[in-house]
Amino acid sequence: MSTHARLRRSVISSCAAVAAVSVLVAGCSSDSGEAASSSTAAGGCVTGSPSRDAGAAPLPIAPATVTLVDPGAGDRRVAAAHPDLGSAQQVTLVTTSRVESPGSAEAQTVETPLTARFVCDQQSEVEFDLASVTSPDPRLNTSLEAMAGTRGGLTLGAGLAPVTVRLAPPEDAGEEARLAVEQSIVTALNTTIALPTEPIGVGARWRTERTISAAATVTQTVDARLAAWDGDKLTIQFSAEETPVNSVFAIPGGTDTLTISRFSYEGGGTVEVDLARGLPVGGELIYTGARELVGADPARPLVQKTGLTVTWR
Repeated sequence: MSTHARLRRSVISSCAAVAAVSVLVAGCSSDSGEAASSSTAAGGCVTGSPSRDAGAAPLPIAPATVTLVDPGAGDRRVAAAHPDLGSAQQVTLVTTSRVESPGSAEAQTVETPLTARFVCDQQSEVEFDLASVTSPDPRLNTSLEAMAGTRGGLTLGAGLAPVTVRLAPPEDAGEEARLAVEQSIVTALNTTIALPTEPIGVGARWRTERTISAAATVTQTVDARLAAWDGDKLTIQFSAEETPVNSVFAIPGGTDTLTISRFSYEGGGTVEVDLARGLPVGGELIYTGARELVGADPARPLVQKTGLTVTWR
């Protein structure tokens, strides 16, 4: 199989990691005090770590450096987390990755409902369960059926920034389904907006930067503004851009590389953060971009339009 053909076949499954074209698009979420099926749930929090007990290994999330540009006006407070231990958070994560090459256009959508609870005595830890994971692609949808019941976990750092994520799929889940769900969740977490640790008020502005290493290593820069603060909920407007650190593009599934000759990727939108919850509770962002990749024959570059949308609802 030719290098270009291998790239086209693998690009959707690795879209978020390959170009770091990950986007956090948050919609609406609902909270529920109803207990999940986990026997370790104690009301709204969890005792122990069901995901670790199930054998989940931690996957690192790219750390973000936060620089406060303007503290904002009015009453300034530290946006510190104070976890709700009395009720669970129920959200559905939807990611859609898109790649368009000459003569072909592909997209992959994964919809993942989660029930999340903080660990009762270790409140930087969040445990979650996956319900029925679905996709509009019939073939992928069939393989995703086995992901129902997956246990997961999340470690949070300063500014509600994710540090690691854990996933323990059921034993009968296939590789395609595992990879699709893992990439969907990691993609969303790799673009979460870390909050400043200094006191801020409405109108505050800050910048976050993180380096995401994958097939292409990119620097992600986010310029954020606190548009509103109502109770525990912060509404953040932001724009984002990703730029490659070097010109190396490693083709997934092999040792071949291409050269990035041109690259653009940017987006913007709004996200709502609840200081009592471990996951975003609202907002929207869309990334779009393009890249030109050159192989052994410079006269035959591969030009691709890329995009990815992620929704929490």
